[in-house]
Amino acid sequence: MPADPAPVAYAAPTVVRKHVRVAVLCAATLAAALAAACAGIGTGAMQDVIDSWKSIPVDEAKRQWGPPQAVQALPAGTAYVWTDLVPAARPPGSGPRDAGMERTPVPGQCQRKLVADPNGIVTGGEWRGDACCITALAGRCAALKYRARG
Repeated sequence: MPADPAPVAYAAPTVVRKHVRVAVLCAATLAAALAAACAGIGTGAMQDVIDSWKSIPVDEAKRQWGPPQAVQALPAGTAYVWTDLVPAARPPGSGPRDAGMERTPVPGQCQRKLVADPNGIVTGGEWRGDACCITALAGRCAALKYRARG
């Protein structure tokens, strides 16, 4: 007499569901870790840029970055603000523009602020925006770090 196939048929979906749950949990954990790592990279790069200017005369920042777009008086000195607008990038052939319904892309923005004491020496700063550097190793972002003349 053959064995009853019902217990085997019932056990197979249970095992599959268990493996699917484990796979989903692993994928979610990996996605969260990657998102945290990417956020940390961006934060670290811009903070490295700001930190590179500490104890440097703000006139050097003006020389390297150009004139600030805004200057704000503070109780402990002056804040100098530079704002970059970065055009939105889209690959060719993507989106509704192919049908003649292109929306105007919204540029990204990155604002850098250096705070100088009354003697004009940078004491700190901050940054914010959705188009700030994720790495300061090369290109435009590397050029934001303080570079001594010479």
